Amino acid sequence: MSSTIIAILIMAGSCGGLLLTIFFRHRLPPHHEEDATRDLLKIATGMLATLVALILGLLVSSAKNTFDTATAEVTQSGAQIITLNRTLAGYGPEAQPVRVLLQRSLAANIDRLWSGRQAHPPAKAIASVDASATNELAEAIRRLVPQNDAQKHLQAKAEAQMAILAEGRWLFYEQMQNPLPPVFLIVLGFWLIQLFIGLGLIAPRNSTSVVAMLTCALSMSAAVFLILEMNHPLDGLIKVSSAPLEAALAVISK
Repeated sequence: MSSTIIAILIMAGSCGGLLLTIFFRHRLPPHHEEDATRDLLKIATGMLATLVALILGLLVSSAKNTFDTATAEVTQSGAQIITLNRTLAGYGPEAQPVRVLLQRSLAANIDRLWSGRQAHPPAKAIASVDASATNELAEAIRRLVPQNDAQKHLQAKAEAQMAILAEGRWLFYEQMQNPLPPVFLIVLGFWLIQLFIGLGLIAPRNSTSVVAMLTCALSMSAAVFLILEMNHPLDGLIKVSSAPLEAALAVISK
């Protein structure tokens, strides 16, 4: 289920619980409107609001760290590609086919992740395709036949750089496999619905309070949306920028 649908479901549940409670609480027995009951509801709602705020804050921070890590990995990958290309350029004209293969591999990777299409393959499928291209590139470097000590040194250096690049890519894809457990989302949604039901029991029945609480429900759902999107920085609406890799492609294409 997409992050958009999950956020909409949580917002619908929160808003539904709030509105139903506000407009049907007059059917409660009169003694349920006593001050002692309202004070107890305020305390319970305050405790639940604190719990929800704490959990959402921690999740937003964790998701932001995941997104920042992905951004740093993409930037580092771009720098490693430029360095590898310079090593191959220093090897000589014999390495030109390998440089062309590196350019094509990078261009294809950018297209797979940031082509602007509405639907993209999952990260695992992208990792599999990228692994094949990486293996092909590593094999092309190993097939180079150095003619002197300088070329032997550059070939060994290129192989080491390629190994570091491949390791970084696999680490990147593994770090991106960080979904939130469905049970956690269900519990969080239940807490939010309960929170707005409690607010509906103590809120004054006027348009200002209703609009204010509906805005809060929208904000809570937006926070859940951000958490889910940033936990998957290769998919969805919020993705890491392709600028570092595009800059690397522009450099190695010269």
